[in-house]
Parts: sequence; C-alpha cells; structure tokens
Amino acid sequence: MNLTQLGPEWMKWFNGENLEQKQHEAMQLLTVSEDGWPHQAMVSMGEVIAVTPNLMRLALWSGTQTSMNMSRTGKATLIAVYQQSLLSIRLDVTLLPALMEAVHPRDRFEAQVINIRVDHAPYAEITSGITFQLKDESGAITRWGETIEELRQ
Repeated sequence: MNLTQLGPEWMKWFNGENLEQKQHEAMQLLTVSEDGWPHQAMVSMGEVIAVTPNLMRLALWSGTQTSMNMSRTGKATLIAVYQQSLLSIRLDVTLLPALMEAVHPRDRFEAQVINIRVDHAPYAEITSGITFQLKDESGAITRWGETIEELRQ
C-alpha cells in the first residue's frame, strides 16, 4: 500500500510525547553517500516528530555522515515498524536554521512526506523492529524531550 501522508495513528506515534513508553523504539534513516552507496543511521523517537500528516522534523548530531548526506541530496527515507507494519517514508528534507539557544545543538531538518510504503504480509506478522536499551534512561529521555521541544520551534 502506498500513501502520501501519515494517518492519525502514526501522527500519534510520532507526536514527541510519552517518550518513556517509546524509549526502546529505533528507526533506520537511510541516505545516499557521495560515492552513491546507501548509508544507514539509527534514530530514536526523541529525534523525530510529525508536525502535520505531510511534514516531519528530524534532529541529527551535527557533522554526521547522515546530516551531510541529507544536506547535500535533500532526500532521506525513514524506516520504522509500527503496528505490525513496515513503514518506508520517503522524505524531501531541508536544513533548518540553527537554534542559537539550543540546549542540545543539532542539525534540524524539515521533511516533506513524499510517499509512505506500508508493507505487511498476510501470512505473517511483523512483531518488532529494531529496539535498544538505554544506558542512562533518565538522561536520554530528558535530552529527547528537550530535543523534541526544539524541533517544535
């Protein structure tokens, strides 16, 4: 199934709230490197927010390969597993101005949703995506909350 915007259940999932309950969720962010090869990065729920059904924002550590790739190409694909479906969200991205008063300086991107491919098999259920365990749960969730607030600006 191909869609052009996030549905209400995905908007709620990407709303930047209840980060404690979403702390184990990780997503892949795919870009293309200068030599034409796919580049994969991991992002958390504390680095992505849906602003509208057609618009997302992402916060990446400054100077990373992923950030440089997105700045150069203006494209990325966010891969996530939610409700037994694999979401492949194609994004047109634009670097936002730096926030001078940012608590956690990041490269912030505005991302127009171009296409969402929803993949699920009738004969099997996707039971999980990539998950992780935070080493400093309290510190990470606090940082994520502050990062999400900066993405809302």
